[in-house]
Amino acid sequence: MSSPHVVPPPPTVAAPPTVSAPRAVRAREVPGTYAYHRLQRTRPGARWWRPLLVGLVALALYVALLALGGGALLVAAFAGGPASWDALTGLDVTDLLDPLAFTLAMLSIIAMLPAVLVATRLLGARPVGLLASVTGRVRWGWALRCLALAAGLALVVHTGDAVVAAASGRPWQPDVDAGAWLLIGLALLLVPAQCVAEEVVFRGYLLQTVGTWLRHPAFAIALPVPLFVLGHEYVNLAMLDIALWALAMGWVTWRTGGLEAAAAAHVVNNVAVFTLGAVGLADLDLVDVGPVALTVSTVQTLVFVGLVEVLARRAGVARERVVAAPAEGEI
Repeated sequence: MSSPHVVPPPPTVAAPPTVSAPRAVRAREVPGTYAYHRLQRTRPGARWWRPLLVGLVALALYVALLALGGGALLVAAFAGGPASWDALTGLDVTDLLDPLAFTLAMLSIIAMLPAVLVATRLLGARPVGLLASVTGRVRWGWALRCLALAAGLALVVHTGDAVVAAASGRPWQPDVDAGAWLLIGLALLLVPAQCVAEEVVFRGYLLQTVGTWLRHPAFAIALPVPLFVLGHEYVNLAMLDIALWALAMGWVTWRTGGLEAAAAAHVVNNVAVFTLGAVGLADLDLVDVGPVALTVSTVQTLVFVGLVEVLARRAGVARERVVAAPAEGEI
């Protein structure tokens, strides 16, 4: 995947191999062993309609956050005088090289994160950290390993692209000025949160919602993909590219029992693309890709998934949540 998300088919799905057994937890959860996509079933009294209610509440909270943010922006522009008002009304929200448009675009996506977390806290499975992983929290050590892996692969791919461009007579000449540094700073500040928000929604909430209804992980991995694709303004091969990437990230989320690997790949890709775009080395208005770019992106994704699998096995990353039955005499 080489295009930013501003919003290979998985191999045959089999039961995950046993890694170092996760420690059983005793909590107010239904006893059993749960893969990532089934974690919403740990809530006592789980009902088929509960994930839908979580989604409706999250949507209401999201709309409220957008309304509050939009209102605050209008007040600020009005208070700033005619110049500020004209700048706001004349803003091209699709121009991601405009710092204000970029900031608003990122914040509008980031707002999904608190909306989903609060709705899940009110109505979903507990702890809310089950959206992050089978351990009920972000596994920071594992997340950093995945981040380093994704960054290393991105460096190889973009270095290769620069070499090919130079050999083709297109020298690698970044256009760095004050505006570029501002956009790079905004990308480093906002894009990680934007990527995490999308992962929590598409590989977290939606994957676990489908998993509440259907036991086989293939359904949970595949069914949210069309929504993810439709959330982006891509066409033709770029749509195929993002669909393949979403399938791979859904698979690796299920396989590793958490969002860390997918979020790491998402963050690295988007930060790299927006940073390169800020200095004129990437087209942020790109809506399609060619066969070569699709091939490179797919190979990069497959290599990442394969290496994550190897690292997860070696690190003994927990892939399931084990909830023990209360001991005799416990409540």
